[in-house]
Amino acid sequence: MATAKAPNSSSQEKLRQAYHLAGEAASDQAAHLRDRARSSVENSKRRATDLEQRFESQIKKHPVASVGCAFAVGWVIAKLLK
Repeated sequence: MATAKAPNSSSQEKLRQAYHLAGEAASDQAAHLRDRARSSVENSKRRATDLEQRFESQIKKHPVASVGCAFAVGWVIAKLLK
């Protein structure tokens, strides 16, 4: 009977090791994805800030054209929603 338990306990130990390794791999992958997401959010924020500054400078350079464009866009949206 001792020989019957040896393979079973060995397979249980292998299963525990595999479970532990899978957990570590999942944890590492989650950390990697979290870092990538954080980097992507930071890049998006930086791009949005740059775009905002570009729009602001264009509005300051051409205030009348900016008001005209805003009016035209508002008019088109109003016509589309009617």
